[in-house]
Amino acid sequence: MKSLAFIPLAFTALLVTAYTPSAIAWNYQGHVTIAQIAYQNLDKDVQKKVDALATKAYNSMPDHILEKMESVQGASKFARLAMVPDLIRNMPAKDVWLLMGERIPESVNGWDDKTTGGWHYINQAYPAKSDCEFVKEPNIVMVNDALYASFKRHPKAATMMFLSHLAGDAHQPMHSVTQSTSELLCISDFGANKYSLDVAQKDLHHFWDSGLGFLEQPFNVDKMAKELQVAFPKASFSQGQGNVSSWVDESYQLAYFAYNTPKGQKPGKTYYKKGTEMVRQRLTQAGYRLAGEMNEALATINR
Repeated sequence: MKSLAFIPLAFTALLVTAYTPSAIAWNYQGHVTIAQIAYQNLDKDVQKKVDALATKAYNSMPDHILEKMESVQGASKFARLAMVPDLIRNMPAKDVWLLMGERIPESVNGWDDKTTGGWHYINQAYPAKSDCEFVKEPNIVMVNDALYASFKRHPKAATMMFLSHLAGDAHQPMHSVTQSTSELLCISDFGANKYSLDVAQKDLHHFWDSGLGFLEQPFNVDKMAKELQVAFPKASFSQGQGNVSSWVDESYQLAYFAYNTPKGQKPGKTYYKKGTEMVRQRLTQAGYRLAGEMNEALATINR
């Protein structure tokens, strides 16, 4: 752990300001579960390389973020790291790498002074017949592709942290779409953040972030990761590894189900049952695919 006393005062203030718990994809426990599934599927030599990068990142974290990371039960350092991008969304991108003693990859230099909130999603108009255009740059597809290409050449702790997080975001249906709230004008509902429901989470986006409530109950992450793999073996997924574009396309198709609950009302039992199963499946699938990325990228890297 790096004490805040060793970080310049202005940068410390930035870290505190950047810490924001709102507008996350899945919740912290969900992201950590995905990354723990990935960790359990890493090749042994790759796992050692991941551990080294994760330890570097972990040791650079200020106390308020480290406390949040350690609140999750039964997870590796690599897995806990996956929650951090949601805690630093308001920090300029280049400062995230600086925090870990690294330089931001050249592939994302064009966005280095911007905050990373827009990296977590892509607002594709829903339904597909819509004439609205909500997609902006940078978005999850652009950023993930750029970071992964860089990571395969020059593995960095901060890059790995974002890749572990974005793999999860790409599998959350509400991070692939946005619907217009007007029949006449193109007014975004911000990935269903404005689609109100009669649930504790208040809106459809945060309802899915919570895994329809599944992810709000504390559990041992390592144990849950293993249980999900039993329920959804890797061989049961016909889609294969794919890439972030295909993952987002899958999420977009699942959004047709996600939006299929009346606005302002409480979802029915059938919706809860099918939706929760969908959540469990997407968490597991994201974990397998993240492992695939890490195994491919780090197999030939000597560290």
